[in-house]
Amino acid sequence: MIGFVCFSLSNVLWVIWGAYAEAFALIALQVCLFLMNLRGFRKNFKGQEREQSHD
Repeated sequence: MIGFVCFSLSNVLWVIWGAYAEAFALIALQVCLFLMNLRGFRKNFKGQEREQSHD
């Protein structure tokens, strides 16, 4: 969980800097990376729920 939060904060900082520098490709990259990280977080969270329900 802490890794997800740190990575998300990092993405926000990159997007802010990208907006300041008008680096729109960087902003798009950070949004895509965040969405991929969110997808992995959800899959991991669901996997943990399944393991706990089998116990």
